[in-house]
Amino acid sequence: MSQARRTIEQLLQQGILPLKNAEAAATHLEVYPSKRTWLNFFDKTLLIVGAVALVLSLVFFIAYNWQNMGKIGKFALVEGALVISIALYVTLSFRRRFQLIRQVLLLIASIITGSLLALFGQVYQTGADTWQLFFGWAILITPWVMIGRFPALWLLWLGLLNACLILYLDVANLQFIAYHLQSISQVAILALFNFVAFYFWLMSFDNKNPSSASKSFNRINVKKLMSDTPASNVTRNLSNPQTQSNLHWSTYVVGLSSTFFMTYLAIVTVFENGNIWATLISVIVWLGWCGFIFWQFRQRRTDLLMLTYLSFSLIIVVMFWVGRWLLDDFNAAGFLLLALLLIGMSSTAVMWLRKVSRLENDHQTHTIERDANDE
Repeated sequence: MSQARRTIEQLLQQGILPLKNAEAAATHLEVYPSKRTWLNFFDKTLLIVGAVALVLSLVFFIAYNWQNMGKIGKFALVEGALVISIALYVTLSFRRRFQLIRQVLLLIASIITGSLLALFGQVYQTGADTWQLFFGWAILITPWVMIGRFPALWLLWLGLLNACLILYLDVANLQFIAYHLQSISQVAILALFNFVAFYFWLMSFDNKNPSSASKSFNRINVKKLMSDTPASNVTRNLSNPQTQSNLHWSTYVVGLSSTFFMTYLAIVTVFENGNIWATLISVIVWLGWCGFIFWQFRQRRTDLLMLTYLSFSLIIVVMFWVGRWLLDDFNAAGFLLLALLLIGMSSTAVMWLRKVSRLENDHQTHTIERDANDE
């Protein structure tokens, strides 16, 4: 059930919102997506999917006709598409129109840039490492990423940097790290990099003042809601920013990436007899990340999806470390205990998340009642 729907139900139970105005309030808060909302969603989705499919079709066309096309033809096709994309972007930018199309054009140009680099390396057999391709790709599209301010472009750029780091660490040894600590050091670098990216993502894409939504919610004119006012007045005064998440959708993607690498860091030495200090430091880093997630998304604000990431990470880490002690001989009793532990931890996580959601709803209800008394 969405937050907006729960808010309306609580207003009805408290007698604050008249029953005949509930449908208008639900429409205003977009509990049920309107026709216009669906049209905008499909319009943007099909535009982005179509643009990406068009770029990929260019790559597949060159790959399929590799033997039948010369070097000049291949480069002319890719570079021509790149020039057309940039030209269209510049034209629309001067006219200050179609912002989404301009951002999609930069996304197309960024993907074509990677295709051009791959084509150059394949045609001339430069012998460069794969990580250099992704690094050069990320460097070249950085100005477009900064100009476009498009979340999909930022995600592409971050993905390229991650691919570059993974491939580089796979072929290059860290000279200042002992050989038996190479694997955990590589995972630690990736985990810290994605955590820093996640932190800056929160600063850049989301509201810097998490309490602003609740402050705005406190300013609801409850006195008018309690009266038998027309539906238009109710919907105009029932503007609750807290019904929608304060986090941008791309933040959840970056948060999931940070969760994966931090969880992997905590379990990378489970089945290895590595350095005890390296294992201890990795677990401490993971615990610090858990504390940050709890403080950021439970104390400062409430976000159930991010708390779900935290619960998932806790379950995985505990299962791996307990499994190390219980499955030395791979006996049936160990698997039974692990299964019971998994059921217990999953049930506890679900009950905790439901309690957090219920407490948040009660907090909103008390806020409404306090405003009603003040009025």
